[in-house]
Amino acid sequence: MTKQGGPDTPKNSRLQGPCPFGKTNWLSRFTFWWMFPLFRFGFRHPLTQDHLYDVLPEDESELLGDRMERAWDAYSRRCRERKKKPSLYWAVIAEFKWEWGINGIFLVISEGIRILQPYLTGQIVSYFQPGSSLSSTEVYIYATVMGVSTMIQLLVNPKYFFTSHHIALKMKVAVASLIYRKILKMSSWSKHATTSGKIINHLSTDLEKFTYTIESFHFCWLGPLEICGILYLLYRQIGYLSLLTLAVIGVLLPLQVALGWIYGKLRMKIGAAGDQRIHLMNQIIAGMRVIKMYCWEKPFSQIIFKLRRSEMSQVWKAYITKALNIAVFQSAATIISISLFGLAWYMEIPLSARKIYSTLGWILCLRLTIFLYMMYLVEDNKQLSSSLKRIQSFLAVEDMKVFSVFAEMSESMEEDGVSIRIQDMTASWNSPGDRDHDSVTDKLVDNELTPSFALKNINLDVKQGELLAVVGSVGSGKSSLLMCLLKELPPAMGKLHVNGIMGYASQIPWVVSGTLQDNITFGDDVKEERYSKVLQACALYKDLDQMRLGDQTLVGERGLLLSGGQKSRLTLARTIYREADVYLLDDPLGAVDTDVGSHLFQKCICEFLRGKTRILVTHQLQYLRSADRIVILNEGRVVSVGTYDELVRQGTEFSLILSDHDKDMEEPEEEQDKKVKSKVEKNTKENTEDEFSKYGNVGWKVYKDYFLAGHPWLYLPIITLLTLVSYASYGYGDWHLARWVESTELLNLQTQNGSLSQNLNPVFNVPNQTLLQNLSHITSPNQNFTYSISLPNQTTPYLNDSSDVSVTPQQVDMLMKTYLVAITMFITGISLFGLAYFRMSVSISKQLHNTMFKIVLGAKTYFFDSNPVGRILNKFARDLGMIDSALPSTSYAVIEVSFCLLMQIVITCIVNPYLLLPLTPLVVLIYLLRLFALPTTRNMKRLDAATQSPVFSHVSDTLVGLQSIRALGMNQKFLLDFNRFQNKHTIASFVFLASYRWFSLRSLFFLDVYFILVVFLSLALRDYIGLSGGLFGMAINYLLSMADPFEYLMRVSTTLNTQMTSVERIMSYTKVEQEAPKVSGTPPAPSWPLHGEIRLVNVGLQYSSNTDQVLHDISCHIHSQEKIGIVGRTGAGKSSLLAALLRLAEPTGEIQIDGINVMKIGLHELRNKISVIPQDPILFSGTLRKNLDPFEEYLDDQLWDSLEQVQLKIKVQSESEGLYMEMSEGGQNLSVGQRQLVCLARAILRQNKILILDEATANVDHNTDTLIQETIRSRFHNCTVLTVAHRIHTIMDSDRVMVLDQGNLVEFNTPFKLLQNENGFFKNLVQQTGKAQAKHLLALAEKHHKEQS
Repeated sequence: MTKQGGPDTPKNSRLQGPCPFGKTNWLSRFTFWWMFPLFRFGFRHPLTQDHLYDVLPEDESELLGDRMERAWDAYSRRCRERKKKPSLYWAVIAEFKWEWGINGIFLVISEGIRILQPYLTGQIVSYFQPGSSLSSTEVYIYATVMGVSTMIQLLVNPKYFFTSHHIALKMKVAVASLIYRKILKMSSWSKHATTSGKIINHLSTDLEKFTYTIESFHFCWLGPLEICGILYLLYRQIGYLSLLTLAVIGVLLPLQVALGWIYGKLRMKIGAAGDQRIHLMNQIIAGMRVIKMYCWEKPFSQIIFKLRRSEMSQVWKAYITKALNIAVFQSAATIISISLFGLAWYMEIPLSARKIYSTLGWILCLRLTIFLYMMYLVEDNKQLSSSLKRIQSFLAVEDMKVFSVFAEMSESMEEDGVSIRIQDMTASWNSPGDRDHDSVTDKLVDNELTPSFALKNINLDVKQGELLAVVGSVGSGKSSLLMCLLKELPPAMGKLHVNGIMGYASQIPWVVSGTLQDNITFGDDVKEERYSKVLQACALYKDLDQMRLGDQTLVGERGLLLSGGQKSRLTLARTIYREADVYLLDDPLGAVDTDVGSHLFQKCICEFLRGKTRILVTHQLQYLRSADRIVILNEGRVVSVGTYDELVRQGTEFSLILSDHDKDMEEPEEEQDKKVKSKVEKNTKENTEDEFSKYGNVGWKVYKDYFLAGHPWLYLPIITLLTLVSYASYGYGDWHLARWVESTELLNLQTQNGSLSQNLNPVFNVPNQTLLQNLSHITSPNQNFTYSISLPNQTTPYLNDSSDVSVTPQQVDMLMKTYLVAITMFITGISLFGLAYFRMSVSISKQLHNTMFKIVLGAKTYFFDSNPVGRILNKFARDLGMIDSALPSTSYAVIEVSFCLLMQIVITCIVNPYLLLPLTPLVVLIYLLRLFALPTTRNMKRLDAATQSPVFSHVSDTLVGLQSIRALGMNQKFLLDFNRFQNKHTIASFVFLASYRWFSLRSLFFLDVYFILVVFLSLALRDYIGLSGGLFGMAINYLLSMADPFEYLMRVSTTLNTQMTSVERIMSYTKVEQEAPKVSGTPPAPSWPLHGEIRLVNVGLQYSSNTDQVLHDISCHIHSQEKIGIVGRTGAGKSSLLAALLRLAEPTGEIQIDGINVMKIGLHELRNKISVIPQDPILFSGTLRKNLDPFEEYLDDQLWDSLEQVQLKIKVQSESEGLYMEMSEGGQNLSVGQRQLVCLARAILRQNKILILDEATANVDHNTDTLIQETIRSRFHNCTVLTVAHRIHTIMDSDRVMVLDQGNLVEFNTPFKLLQNENGFFKNLVQQTGKAQAKHLLALAEKHHKEQS
């Protein structure tokens, strides 16, 4: 059929609205008929999120969250009263006890039918035996009961499992809501002590454990009952031989329990190893530019490969236990069978076909009950319990403290015209209670939030409508003061009260996924007049004009597609759009250009917010003259309060700060020429497109790439051989068991009667007769006697007219021995197959990871600029985790079950070739059904994954902006958004579960019809085709045991198809465009460069073929030891010029260093000779020594010397570990300034002739800035230094200044000469700093010019 239509077709409306499940009748629910319209539509059209139904009322996130919150609070209260430790596991199980309890009725019916069927099989098989006393009426009654019971089981079994998964889904939603509500309530300290990764792991991995636990939960009571019942039936059937079953179970069950326990332990180790690897990968991806600049690919590769080897070592051990465990499960029934029948044969205990096939059926029931369901019960519950313990520990973290409300203060403040009053307040980030410092995170947090960051004895009144500026050095307590006002930092002493509603703009810009308008209005109605004024005040109109979609442009993940300045202005716009009485602004001017900062201060802070109480934390002290009052903080204390003039007259510490900082020319708005700002809409679509929502099937090439990744020439032949030998042995053994049954009964009859009566039913067809005739010619040296068996003459073409066949006891014994040998070969083969297959899977995982890592590490920097960290990390976390753990088990199951079913079908058709006739249409029907259902089930699975991503993104956004959310009073809005996202995911998951059951029920229906047809056809044609009881019993047993594996195969093959998308995504990353070679065939001399002379000839740069040119024909000559300043507006090309010099992107033209064209040498040969101090100081987890010297090229004395020169030696010596002190993620246990000094120490160590500073002092205070500048002048005076200027006074003593504009070199001369050009670009930049500052800068340039002269 032609696939047509789309999201706008009229038919789509039929798939929206309330879910049909909620209003359909009971029969439709049992048969899943209510799903048919979705399948019909899904077959013709691709399904999208727009086609999803509304969530069921009983599944709504808000409802289940309220329900679970009440239940957990009540349960915790009862436990406290009884002095017991509460358990989230039992709280959840108890809350949903009625749902899963009533659902158990369906399982009881299904299991009862499963136990009944072997008895019915035995009775029907006995009808085919010689001398059967069963009448045709009785056997047809048994067959009818068998058919009806099979159909009942067909209805109740999917119903039970679907309802179990539905209940598990409810539990997941309820606990997820509990987690999110805790996030909104937890204190800032708790937020520091956890990570978004851990919480996302709770929501994904931990909650996923519910899925399979609930379906096996009833076996905790039903399992023992089944075991007792089946053992009793076996005892009635075969007597004391049944005790051997207990003995075998007594051996195999502890073995399986032990293997399961070991596997669980190993999985925990794998998880820990994987977390460690992913934690480092996150830092590597985020710091990839620094790694490339420093040529650190090799040491980080070694660390990652070492971690990966350790991880895969544990994975292989886990797979050894898993392979053995699977072998125990698969061979349990055969081990019990050969034990029982072998002992019966050895002790010469007669067993009829009826007894043998009833026994076999009950043994299979025992295998499923004990070695599958009860093992899953133990394993899954253990994993769920562990997961919920982790979640419970998160739920126990400290909540925000409730502040005391001082009503008397409020009244006096109104009288005094005061908005904020602080009296004798002391507050510390240290928790007042005792903390457990065992975890690394807690230690790092304690390191960072030391008592020196506390506020001490603060007394302050802020008047209504006042603009209060708060200044101070880094770590003086400015942000902490705002946190106290926001009630994020509770006072340990004193009083604090704020009159009115507060608005808050955080220091780190916070942008959520969505449109620009969504980020500004934040759920409020769009008030056109105010909205327009906010855009004007925050200088956003110019940005909107450059975007085709205007304020409807998507901003990407955490504002990926916006510059730092745009994100900062967007955060400010959101803050002022909301009406408030008090606005707390934490350095909103720090990430914007000078002219934009001036606009924001005048138009937004001074004019738009006039009349409001404003507290402005800032480093931009040029704006302080306009503030009503200024507060100066130092080490958590208020050292001065007053107007600008008062503080200058007082000559307080503020005077020093002012004289230092008044020189600054702020222009840190990050350069976006390396991103494609002109193609925002295009990138928006590319970067926000969800990978999981692609349409179409996974091609066979993906399967081929997967299996060819891990030494296929070695493993594939072994695996193929073992699989064929195993199942050939299994079928061969069962065939001989059936023969043994027949022959035993024939010998027993011959012993009793001497010969076969002529009126007995024919028991052999032609193949059987030929086999016995062949057996009659087998001789044995111990052959003592021979039985003569005469087949009656029949007027049927299927039998010879007469035959005499001789069978000896030795020949019958040979059948049993062959059975025992064949089954032993099966057990051995299937065990070795599992080990070989999982060994190949481990090899594939290692190879795919190593290949992807090498390719990603060698990718061009544009790849990292155009892909968010989360997307790349997802390949190394989720996708690789899928390939490590889930994919091998799934693919193993598909192969194993496919071969098993194929063997059973082949043998069944050999027994009765006429069964091929209905088998052909059966296969065609199931294939067509799968063809019809697969597009819908596949798309629903992808929608299930696609709708989960917004949940995780929302949680991440919430954690990043938690303080802003609470300050804006948006807790309820974010909770509603979470519920909305979760409801979307819930209905997608629910419909996927139903779609799978729809398909499995119908495919099983055809299989059951085939089974019933086989039974009745065999009964009807018994006298015409001469079926034997032994072979017919084997065929019936195969068909009865075929339903569960077939249904499992249908499900697991779909799952495999979905999981292979992880391979597809990883393979796509092995084709990423690579950088130039790291080394060349003709490397420069080791001493190169001797002088550091740089020549650029017509240098251009374009980051990719899809982006605009960012540098245009730049030509210049930089002399040896020359100090060059590089300036320009945002997007002028400053960082791009440095990128071209380092070949972070391949430039055109020619770049020469000391006469050597750097385009013709290896990247490492170039980058190793250039020292770089980047704008963002990046440190990695590990020791300080590793961060300074990852190659271990330098002695400790050299490291201490470099640290001493950057004044960090004393700080490091104060730590007990010294050079081996641990760095937290990103070096968070050091201040920004200290991190920048570590980067400077790296440059000092390398002693290269060329040094590049890329706005290296943009984010540090004046003292650190001064230290860096002085160190560069003293340590690098013999080097060529290129400095991208952030503070313009730092380059006024440069030998020359390079001025860039829109990728062109517009000016290049000494600072003094450039300032002589009244219309020059450099002159204009200097004038924008203000008259006083411009005059000062001119004096600096003139002074340096005279010195040089």
